[in-house]
Amino acid sequence: FMKNITFIILILFLYNCGYSSIYKNLQLKNAQIIVIDEKGDNEMNSLIKNEIRLYSNKDSANIYNLNINTDYKKEVLTKNTKGVITDYTLSVTAKFTTDINGKPKILQFKEKIDIKILPDSFEQSTFEKNIKRNFASSIREKLITAILEINDN
Repeated sequence: FMKNITFIILILFLYNCGYSSIYKNLQLKNAQIIVIDEKGDNEMNSLIKNEIRLYSNKDSANIYNLNINTDYKKEVLTKNTKGVITDYTLSVTAKFTTDINGKPKILQFKEKIDIKILPDSFEQSTFEKNIKRNFASSIREKLITAILEINDN
Protein backbone atom coordinates (compact mmCIF):
# COMPACT_ATOMS: atom_id res chain seq x y z
CA PHE A 1 0.00 0.00 0.00
CA MET A 2 2.82 2.45 0.91
CA LYS A 3 4.60 1.66 -2.35
CA ASN A 4 1.48 2.61 -4.34
CA ILE A 5 1.07 5.91 -2.48
CA THR A 6 4.76 6.75 -2.93
CA PHE A 7 4.52 5.90 -6.61
CA ILE A 8 1.43 8.10 -7.09
CA ILE A 9 3.03 11.02 -5.25
CA LEU A 10 6.18 10.66 -7.35
CA ILE A 11 4.16 10.65 -10.57
CA LEU A 12 2.18 13.74 -9.50
CA PHE A 13 5.36 15.54 -8.50
CA LEU A 14 7.09 14.81 -11.79
CA TYR A 15 4.00 15.66 -13.79
CA ASN A 16 3.64 19.07 -12.11
CA CYS A 17 7.30 20.00 -11.67
CA GLY A 18 7.11 22.57 -14.49
CA TYR A 19 9.76 21.07 -16.72
CA SER A 20 9.63 22.14 -20.34
CA SER A 21 12.20 22.05 -23.08
CA ILE A 22 14.23 25.22 -23.58
CA TYR A 23 13.39 25.23 -27.28
CA LYS A 24 9.74 24.21 -26.92
CA ASN A 25 8.47 27.75 -27.51
CA LEU A 26 11.45 28.87 -29.57
CA GLN A 27 9.52 29.38 -32.73
CA LEU A 28 9.22 32.24 -35.16
CA LYS A 29 5.50 32.67 -34.54
CA ASN A 30 5.34 35.86 -36.53
CA ALA A 31 7.84 35.00 -39.24
CA GLN A 32 8.30 32.80 -42.24
CA ILE A 33 11.73 31.58 -43.32
CA ILE A 34 12.22 30.75 -46.97
CA VAL A 35 15.41 29.18 -48.30
CA ILE A 36 15.97 30.76 -51.70
CA ASP A 37 19.42 29.39 -52.50
CA GLU A 38 21.58 26.58 -51.20
CA LYS A 39 25.16 25.52 -51.79
CA GLY A 40 27.39 22.87 -50.33
CA ASP A 41 26.35 19.49 -48.95
CA ASN A 42 22.93 18.58 -50.41
CA GLU A 43 21.95 16.19 -47.62
CA MET A 44 22.87 18.70 -44.90
CA ASN A 45 21.01 21.49 -46.70
CA SER A 46 17.92 19.30 -47.00
CA LEU A 47 18.00 18.41 -43.29
CA ILE A 48 18.39 22.06 -42.26
CA LYS A 49 15.58 23.18 -44.59
CA ASN A 50 13.25 20.55 -43.10
CA GLU A 51 14.14 21.68 -39.58
CA ILE A 52 13.51 25.33 -40.48
CA ARG A 53 10.19 24.46 -42.11
CA LEU A 54 8.96 22.94 -38.82
CA TYR A 55 9.56 26.19 -36.92
CA SER A 56 8.44 28.69 -39.52
CA ASN A 57 4.96 30.23 -39.69
CA LYS A 58 3.72 29.80 -43.26
CA ASP A 59 0.93 32.36 -42.78
CA SER A 60 3.16 35.21 -41.63
CA ALA A 61 3.76 38.28 -43.76
CA ASN A 62 7.12 38.78 -42.03
CA ILE A 63 9.42 36.85 -44.40
CA TYR A 64 13.12 36.07 -44.12
CA ASN A 65 14.81 34.90 -47.31
CA LEU A 66 17.88 32.80 -46.60
CA ASN A 67 20.83 31.62 -48.59
CA ILE A 68 22.45 28.51 -47.12
CA ASN A 69 26.01 27.39 -47.70
CA THR A 70 27.09 24.24 -45.84
CA ASP A 71 30.43 22.51 -45.60
CA TYR A 72 30.26 18.96 -44.21
CA LYS A 73 33.52 17.14 -43.53
CA LYS A 74 34.46 13.64 -42.44
CA GLU A 75 38.14 13.63 -41.52
CA VAL A 76 40.39 10.87 -40.21
CA LEU A 77 41.29 11.48 -36.58
CA THR A 78 43.33 8.40 -35.64
CA LYS A 79 44.60 5.12 -37.08
CA ASN A 80 45.73 1.99 -35.32
CA THR A 81 49.21 0.45 -35.69
CA LYS A 82 48.09 -1.39 -38.83
CA GLY A 83 47.06 1.87 -40.47
CA VAL A 84 43.32 1.12 -40.15
CA ILE A 85 41.17 4.15 -39.36
CA THR A 86 39.68 3.95 -35.85
CA ASP A 87 38.28 7.47 -35.25
CA TYR A 88 36.76 10.21 -37.40
CA THR A 89 35.86 13.82 -36.86
CA LEU A 90 32.52 14.85 -38.34
CA SER A 91 31.95 18.58 -38.70
CA VAL A 92 29.63 20.98 -40.43
CA THR A 93 29.78 24.71 -40.97
CA ALA A 94 26.54 26.37 -42.01
CA LYS A 95 26.60 29.94 -43.28
CA PHE A 96 23.31 31.82 -43.69
CA THR A 97 22.94 35.10 -45.53
CA THR A 98 19.76 37.16 -45.12
CA ASP A 99 18.36 40.67 -44.70
CA ILE A 100 17.11 41.45 -41.20
CA ASN A 101 15.49 44.82 -40.60
CA GLY A 102 16.79 45.99 -43.97
CA LYS A 103 20.39 45.14 -43.15
CA PRO A 104 22.32 42.24 -44.70
CA LYS A 105 23.35 39.72 -42.05
CA ILE A 106 25.65 36.73 -42.20
CA LEU A 107 25.11 34.08 -39.55
CA GLN A 108 27.54 31.19 -39.27
CA PHE A 109 27.29 28.12 -37.04
CA LYS A 110 29.59 25.16 -36.54
CA GLU A 111 29.07 21.68 -35.13
CA LYS A 112 31.71 19.03 -34.57
CA ILE A 113 31.99 15.57 -33.03
CA ASP A 114 34.64 12.87 -32.81
CA ILE A 115 33.40 9.31 -33.31
CA LYS A 116 34.83 5.81 -33.22
CA ILE A 117 34.39 3.48 -36.16
CA LEU A 118 31.74 0.81 -35.56
CA PRO A 119 32.43 -2.76 -36.72
CA ASP A 120 29.21 -2.92 -38.79
CA SER A 121 29.15 -0.58 -41.81
CA PHE A 122 25.33 -0.37 -41.76
CA GLU A 123 25.37 0.70 -38.09
CA GLN A 124 28.12 3.20 -38.92
CA SER A 125 26.08 4.71 -41.74
CA THR A 126 22.95 4.94 -39.57
CA PHE A 127 24.94 6.50 -36.74
CA GLU A 128 26.41 9.14 -39.07
CA LYS A 129 22.96 9.98 -40.48
CA ASN A 130 21.67 10.48 -36.93
CA ILE A 131 24.59 12.78 -36.20
CA LYS A 132 23.77 14.80 -39.32
CA ARG A 133 20.15 15.12 -38.17
CA ASN A 134 21.34 16.28 -34.75
CA PHE A 135 23.66 18.81 -36.41
CA ALA A 136 20.73 20.16 -38.46
CA SER A 137 18.53 20.45 -35.38
CA SER A 138 21.23 22.25 -33.41
CA ILE A 139 21.94 24.64 -36.28
CA ARG A 140 18.22 25.40 -36.61
CA GLU A 141 18.03 26.21 -32.90
CA LYS A 142 21.02 28.54 -33.16
CA LEU A 143 19.64 30.20 -36.30
CA ILE A 144 16.23 30.90 -34.79
CA THR A 145 17.80 32.17 -31.57
CA ALA A 146 20.06 34.52 -33.54
CA ILE A 147 17.15 35.85 -35.65
CA LEU A 148 15.02 36.42 -32.54
CA GLU A 149 17.89 38.23 -30.78
CA ILE A 150 18.52 40.47 -33.78
CA ASN A 151 14.81 41.31 -34.03
CA ASP A 152 14.66 42.19 -30.32
CA ASN A 153 17.48 44.74 -30.72
